[in-house]
Amino acid sequence: MTVCSLCVVSMGKTMAETTRPSRRQRERQRHRDEIVDAAMRLFSEKGFHNVSMQEIAAEAEFATGTIYSFFDSKEALYLEIMNEVADNVLSVVQPFLDGQADEREKLAGFIRASVRVFRENSAAIRLFLRANQRPVSQIGTTRFSKTAIKVHDTLQARLRQVYAAGVRKGTFRAFDPRVVALALDAALRAIIFSVAEDTDETALEQKVTDIEELFFRGILHDPWNRAAGSRAAADR
Repeated sequence: MTVCSLCVVSMGKTMAETTRPSRRQRERQRHRDEIVDAAMRLFSEKGFHNVSMQEIAAEAEFATGTIYSFFDSKEALYLEIMNEVADNVLSVVQPFLDGQADEREKLAGFIRASVRVFRENSAAIRLFLRANQRPVSQIGTTRFSKTAIKVHDTLQARLRQVYAAGVRKGTFRAFDPRVVALALDAALRAIIFSVAEDTDETALEQKVTDIEELFFRGILHDPWNRAAGSRAAADR
């Protein structure tokens, strides 16, 4: 091995050692994750206002002071959870709208990805539903709303773009893109309520299929053939 090769190897090891978190950092991250998980469980079960930092500490099996070493307040912990959930939703569903599939498949993929991400985060769903029923605090609601609105607006903009592209290609009938995007959003919200309450996978799958069929029959130029094709593909 040449001197230059040794230098490269040495530099690689140094970089790896520099970028890899230390044992203390990994342990701190693990503790933080355990606190967030415990808080999400309690918030989703009892609601934000009915949970104390002491209860979160007990659930996570840490001293209350340890919780405050990660989060200044219960509001800060709640907002961190909400922001992480919002970012996760965006990262999972947006690629379906940005992919190379045709416009109908993009929308169908978006619908199913949305249901899947919420299905896999049922505690977060209950937390979102509770948040919609009662504001956390004036400061907390404002900060959370900024993140929620950003995610909502980003997805609505992409839905309008995908639908408009389908209209130009003759795939979709021409309606106001804003109305179509909002209609799909409302349909998904209905499914999300079902996700939070219904544990029957077969029933949930049927609901998703029904929403897809109703939605596409409304906007497709040739809804009967497309719907039949979709069912045939699902049966294969």
